[in-house]
Amino acid sequence: MSTRPDPDPLAFELVKLLLQVAWVDDDISSEEAAALLDFARKSQLSDEQLELLSACLAGKAPLPPPNLGVLKARRLDTLRAAKNLIVSDLRVGAAEETILEQISALLR
Repeated sequence: MSTRPDPDPLAFELVKLLLQVAWVDDDISSEEAAALLDFARKSQLSDEQLELLSACLAGKAPLPPPNLGVLKARRLDTLRAAKNLIVSDLRVGAAEETILEQISALLR
């Protein structure tokens, strides 16, 4: 009987932040959604967390706020993940650049 290891505490907080990033331009591209789901699965999030992510990506659930305290502890990883998501659809808009700057400031 195999059990799923506990996910990294950063993973779900990062997913919650990345949802905010993905929705900043009021549109989630298929590339962004795929990148978020892929990250969530690789991070071994629980089925409940994956369901919430899917509902948020579909615009059927409110976006949960991330715990910035957890994210601050891994600032560079958090910023790298946000930037990777932003460029996943090969289009970087002004709103996306702005949110990346805001995240950087919040995590200081």
